[in-house]
Amino acid sequence: MPDTRLLITILFFLSSSVAYAVPPTAYTGSLSYGNDNNLTLGYLDNDILGDDYFNLSFDISHTISINARSKLILSLTPGITTYSKYDDLNNNLIDLKANYLFQLSNHFRSPQFSLYYLAGNSDYKNDLRDNSHSQYGMTISFRYDDRTLLRAGFSSETVDADATTNGTNIYQTFDTSRETTYFGINITQTSKLSLYASYSLISGDIVANWRDSTFSSDIPPATQVAWETIPDTTFANNWSSTKYNADITKIALGFNYAFNPANAIDSVFESLDADAGAYSYTIERFSISYLHRF
Repeated sequence: MPDTRLLITILFFLSSSVAYAVPPTAYTGSLSYGNDNNLTLGYLDNDILGDDYFNLSFDISHTISINARSKLILSLTPGITTYSKYDDLNNNLIDLKANYLFQLSNHFRSPQFSLYYLAGNSDYKNDLRDNSHSQYGMTISFRYDDRTLLRAGFSSETVDADATTNGTNIYQTFDTSRETTYFGINITQTSKLSLYASYSLISGDIVANWRDSTFSSDIPPATQVAWETIPDTTFANNWSSTKYNADITKIALGFNYAFNPANAIDSVFESLDADAGAYSYTIERFSISYLHRF
């Protein structure tokens, strides 16, 4: 499991520093409700399980201006997620992120580049999913006009789960890596309302959950590799988790409405279609968040 003493130390530092911080340090809280209709990544109706979840997170970011066209943003984000039915998925998370932003000129349409690196820990009620994770990426944003912003980016993510053994095999089921390329657009409708959409191509590892009866009879034997499959009671007894390589397309549609400079709501709908070779699956997700800047 992640070193929770380290997490507690960092959180204590954060809570102590809030009272003394001054701009350019920003503090933002987020309270979210969401629904995922296929948490198990199943393709048979009997194996598809969904749930509602709630998330509370707090972001502390500090901006360091380098010159008129570049800056470095350092942020720390702890968060807690709880699920309505499948509480083994409940988790707490803490991420550290460094984001370097720069423009080649001060021209209105000059593209803005972003290079970032993120590292963090996730601690689940079900220890199988405890992990450290990292991500790096690049984004480019281009202002087409005063209302339209075009975006494109690439990211690579690695999850290193705690090793699990049954005395014979060391399971690597939850050790995953994948890469994402995406294209997006933001459209400002009014001074308070903006709409956004994105299209993503994702390639890499996914972890699916099956009833053991399904796994034995419906999953091609070639995919039943010992180190990729592990008994998993997250959803119920007599279930297993298996790692596959998949190609995924994701479409996201959302909006952001700012009541004032300190308060906003953000909502997004996502649709995912995945081809995992041995099978395919779909997911629909919805979330709505209340955002508050302190």
